[in-house]
Amino acid sequence: MKRLFFVATVSLACISAFAQGKILFGNDSLHLVYYDPNVFGPPLGGTPVTGNMPPGVLLVADLYLGTTSSLLSFTSFTTFSSTPGKWNTMPVAVPGIPGGTTVFVKIQVRDAAHAAAEPVWTPDFVPPSIYWGFSVEFPFTLGSSTTYPGFGPEWPPGTFPLPGGGLGAIPFGYVPEPSAVALAGLGALAMLFRKPLISKHFKAFQSKD
Repeated sequence: MKRLFFVATVSLACISAFAQGKILFGNDSLHLVYYDPNVFGPPLGGTPVTGNMPPGVLLVADLYLGTTSSLLSFTSFTTFSSTPGKWNTMPVAVPGIPGGTTVFVKIQVRDAAHAAAEPVWTPDFVPPSIYWGFSVEFPFTLGSSTTYPGFGPEWPPGTFPLPGGGLGAIPFGYVPEPSAVALAGLGALAMLFRKPLISKHFKAFQSKD
């Protein structure tokens, strides 16, 4: 009896695993991550990020998806490879969504050292790290059985030319740390208080002449 129960349990688990939607989480030469030239400017603008990050910065790519475009949940993540602009490809089984289902996908790139991925993507999502970027949202049909389909024409290719003939699909920028923003604000405030003092001393100097 116990053996039959064990076989039944394993069988149900296998059926459930086969029913899960499949996706091959990777990117090709048309969907590379690149430095946003509007943020970094030359010479870094357009250069693939891998191998050009500051010491201690570990980039990861997060996979968000959902059956509705307004509700995308964090599903998996992977680290970057040694190939410029590419992350390590990972087969992902999507829990709770069967194969053949069309879902909406968004990919985020972030620095793993600063914050974990948010459980749900929202339109007004606050960057979770200093270095941050994300793809456009696009539809994707999950694979079934043992098939893990990769991204294809449903993910619009990038339009920014990169070294080596590739294109960038995820522009990668820099978001200042809150402490840096606070310091800048304090500096600006100090200048406002200092300006009247400077004007006063300047007028006093003029009156002596």
